[in-house]
Amino acid sequence: MSDRLGFSLTQLRYFVVSAELGNISEAAERLCASQSTVSSAVMKLERQLGVQLLLRHHARGVTLTPSGRHLLREARALLGQARNLKAQGDALAGHTAGRLDVGFFFSIAPFLLPLVHRVTEQRYTALQLNVHEASERLLELLQDGRCELAVTYDFLSGDARFHPLAELPVHALLADDDPMGMTGSIGLDELAARPLVTLDVPAVLRHFETMFATAGVPMPQVITTTSLETMRGLVAAGSGFALMYQRAAHARTLDGGRVRSVEIAGAVPRSALGVAMMPDLHLSSRARAFLDVLGSAVSLSGEVNAIV
Repeated sequence: MSDRLGFSLTQLRYFVVSAELGNISEAAERLCASQSTVSSAVMKLERQLGVQLLLRHHARGVTLTPSGRHLLREARALLGQARNLKAQGDALAGHTAGRLDVGFFFSIAPFLLPLVHRVTEQRYTALQLNVHEASERLLELLQDGRCELAVTYDFLSGDARFHPLAELPVHALLADDDPMGMTGSIGLDELAARPLVTLDVPAVLRHFETMFATAGVPMPQVITTTSLETMRGLVAAGSGFALMYQRAAHARTLDGGRVRSVEIAGAVPRSALGVAMMPDLHLSSRARAFLDVLGSAVSLSGEVNAIV
């Protein structure tokens, strides 16, 4: 049996990007290659593997065949291993240059990512961050090898290895003119009399359900939204309250309303902000550099009220 594979990592990358975008032309643009080069590479890969990977639809892009869907995850994993191998070589040479794919839980990114980019530019000018914002699919990005690290909360890290960076207290977000909590902190039992406005992420909702259950308080009615700013706007309009681990630098919402933060009374457990990674992953030098940047950004963000 020959050790010759017959296909290249470049062909695998062309296939993965084409499958993810569902369009050869868009894939070629993303890959900085010609459409014919990408198309030929994928067709050659199909011949070498002996299976059809993509269905070509005239003027409607491409879709995965059952075989293509089965092999897509393996291709992603192999590319991830290749990046890790290159990172190992870079680590031996002390390099922190090149691209690092990082996941961010989507409600954390607006508060922390701009500062992360600024610190990265100051410390590691050759490090290129490629950020993937996600909610439920964040751990899939780690499992599929598309991201090396993911910035998230401990209660969203699942079976991944979690490296905590800061403990964060939860606070209530209320309309600025709401009389509740004007004189100080407020209890979960007081808040539960009105709707909880929260992100439409099952793991987040389960986290808050556990919080209320632990406090012996019935879970309030729930209003969900997929947008952090919409959530703040609904609170400002008096639709309910929100529970948050971040504090915005300003109280005004996009529609001109205003919100304010109120401390939660009683022994409410804190949650940790940190980085999730696959348990058996050996971090690249780029990932270690990112952890250094992220740690500094978390510390600095406390000074600018981005995250408490």
